Amino acid sequence: MTKFERRRVCRGFTLIELLVVISIIAVLIALLLPAVQAAREAARRSQCVNNLKQMGLAIFNYESSLGVLPLGANYQGSIDAGTGCGYTTFNGTREWGTLAMILSYVEQTNVYNAINFNWRPGGGTQNGNSPGLVNSTAMLTKISVYVCPSDFPITPYAVPSASKNGYSQTSYFPSGGTWNTLGFFAGPDCWQQDQGNGAFDDYTAYRIADITDGMSNTIFVGEAARFKNDPDPVFNQWNRFEYFGSALTPNTGSGRPQGLGYEVPRINANPVDGNLPPGTNYPDTSDYKAWALPANVPIYKEYGQWGFRSQHPGGADFLFGDGSVRFLKNSIDQATYMALGTRAMGEIISSDSY
Repeated sequence: MTKFERRRVCRGFTLIELLVVISIIAVLIALLLPAVQAAREAARRSQCVNNLKQMGLAIFNYESSLGVLPLGANYQGSIDAGTGCGYTTFNGTREWGTLAMILSYVEQTNVYNAINFNWRPGGGTQNGNSPGLVNSTAMLTKISVYVCPSDFPITPYAVPSASKNGYSQTSYFPSGGTWNTLGFFAGPDCWQQDQGNGAFDDYTAYRIADITDGMSNTIFVGEAARFKNDPDPVFNQWNRFEYFGSALTPNTGSGRPQGLGYEVPRINANPVDGNLPPGTNYPDTSDYKAWALPANVPIYKEYGQWGFRSQHPGGADFLFGDGSVRFLKNSIDQATYMALGTRAMGEIISSDSY
């Protein structure tokens, strides 16, 4: 082999050839990256569906043991009639929600046993003590089955104050139906005591027989993920049923419900930074059922902080009363969606309508 021939064999890439190779690699990455992201999201959605199915089994095992579905909230019972809205007495408001009550049925018996249900999970004082401190061990425990992998994660949060309140994330809320039973001061005795129309409610535990619309046509639990860029670290917690006064922007008065979701706001609606419309919120609480009126749906369907939402594209996962988990699209007909939220309103829902 001559010197000239050896020089030709050892020749490297030209600049143009290198650019072509880089361009081909970039195109391949551009083609493969969406597929990889889609595969990851499919895996996350599969885990989310599994979480909801586990919660469904927990709810049904609870019902098999006690004969009723869990309360939407162990808020204030007959033994507390003399305490009004306060929480200064031992038997004052308690605010524990469904997800706290079914802990033993999602293999979290130790966390359940760490809760003293006679004490609130929140702030203030009770018998001169801090209920937040009493229950902080349980409240600062992350429950994996309650967090969707697609949701924005938040580390269990302890309020840096003497109250020692603790908060741990959930991506799911039970269904409260289409009546605004969580409205602040919306009832005859400080908090709403009239029955809601969903599968879960404060003050009332329903039986399977009460779900007369059909178990396969009634939403039990839906996704309630954190909002993007939500500045509130204590919003979306599994351990508490409450109405928050905190807002997306400070001092705007926007309500932040906690513990139940409602099928009046459309799926994945953005939060509204401001008070709810007249008639449904403090100080004007003349008609909390106004949410359910079809004429008012355009008004209320944008109040996303009261509804269900997810970080999955196009919709959210929902657990139904028959144990199935279905993905409901953002585009679902609003009347159909509201009908799926009620337990005994007698709506007729076609199986091909969602």
